[in-house]
Amino acid sequence: MSKRAAEEMTPSLESTRTGPDFFGYYRTQVEELLSQEEKIPHHKHVDTKKSSTEIIGAELSDLKNEKLNALLRQCVRDSIPEVDEMQSRVDSMLLMSQLSNKKPSTLPTNAESVIPEDPSFKEVEDDLQLLMKSDPALVKEIVGKHSSDLLARLNETQQQLEKLLDNVVTTCRPMSRGEKRDLQKSIKELPAKNLERVAGIIKNHYVALGKEMPDDVFVINMEEEDNILLWRLHYFVAAVKSARKLAS
Repeated sequence: MSKRAAEEMTPSLESTRTGPDFFGYYRTQVEELLSQEEKIPHHKHVDTKKSSTEIIGAELSDLKNEKLNALLRQCVRDSIPEVDEMQSRVDSMLLMSQLSNKKPSTLPTNAESVIPEDPSFKEVEDDLQLLMKSDPALVKEIVGKHSSDLLARLNETQQQLEKLLDNVVTTCRPMSRGEKRDLQKSIKELPAKNLERVAGIIKNHYVALGKEMPDDVFVINMEEEDNILLWRLHYFVAAVKSARKLAS
């Protein structure tokens, strides 16, 4: 079987973008909205007992706050198809990777599907099993190509989302000293897997500002960090706590 025929056999795994970059689009829209009006002076917003949902937009007029919330809600709605597409591609790559790592003699039968829960992959799986038996090296080459393309797409999406979130939290009021102490305590209590994301948020923020990374990102001085980073960390910790409550 030729390489061209093999690639045409799996059209659902093509790496081209099928729709607009919603995160990039709404990031631009948020930037334009926030640049249209000066923020309200800090002293008009000193209530530190508001919920996390009320903190966003605290530095904006009521009208700008309503427009910001409308943009964010629309962003979530419009991004669902793109997220679903990315999930489908990840599932496809998982299937291809599983098959490419199996020896032809040990490939599953039709009754032993690699991903039996999702019938949408059945046709692709059958084709890949056939190809794996005839040309396993070609399957590995296709997997490598699509893996690289998918990783690049995921990285691009993550960068756009990071910028969008940074723009959103610029509307938050200054974090109080008590909140900073609580944040530092909460970060120390996070599981190891979540600490990796904390390090990622800090690293991305430092890179965006052109700042040198500290030797240990988990001992940063909360009093010296800017408001954007503090609230980004706050909302991540809050999301982790909410997820743990739902799972319990």
